[in-house]
Amino acid sequence: MIPTALAFIAGYADAVTFVGAGGIFCAHVTGNFVVLAADLARGAKADEWLKLATFPIFVLAVFLSSHLHRRVGRSSRLLLLLQAVAFAVAAAVPLALKGPAAHQVVVVFAVVAMGMQNAMHRVAPTLGPMTTVMTGNVTQWFVEKVIPGAPENVGKHRSLGFIILAFSLGCLGGAFGVQHWGFAAFLAPMGLSLLVRSRL
Repeated sequence: MIPTALAFIAGYADAVTFVGAGGIFCAHVTGNFVVLAADLARGAKADEWLKLATFPIFVLAVFLSSHLHRRVGRSSRLLLLLQAVAFAVAAAVPLALKGPAAHQVVVVFAVVAMGMQNAMHRVAPTLGPMTTVMTGNVTQWFVEKVIPGAPENVGKHRSLGFIILAFSLGCLGGAFGVQHWGFAAFLAPMGLSLLVRSRL
């Protein structure tokens, strides 16, 4: 249940920032390099600094999350709480700021939230496979369909399928959510982060 919920959160958040903030990924941050290059090739403005800034912001979130894990017991619970706070701030920012500045601050907090989730998977392997980028999971799922693993891995294969499905549904939810409610749509992953935290 927990990896599935985390996958939904990642897909949802990525879709919210991509649709609502001009094509920026908050979970799959390296994808922003491709988007930036495409924008520049099409003659878009060269001041798309935020697409490049997502990478150092993401790295800093991972770095700080790793330090918290080293210093604090049961750090996944703390990181999920901080992730929920980051989503809450992202949802509230448009109430205080308007225009491009609001989008920029929202993206920063969304990237921080996803940096924390990426770090959680590395420092707490019990959370299961990565839930923020699906390429590796999709590859593994289909390879195991063609070349089945050991019988005891059937449950893991099924779980991986649910993770991929949850990420896809999260993408749909985030895209429609931001279209209807703006960045207040981040309240959904905030609540889900708190729910996951309560199950740890």
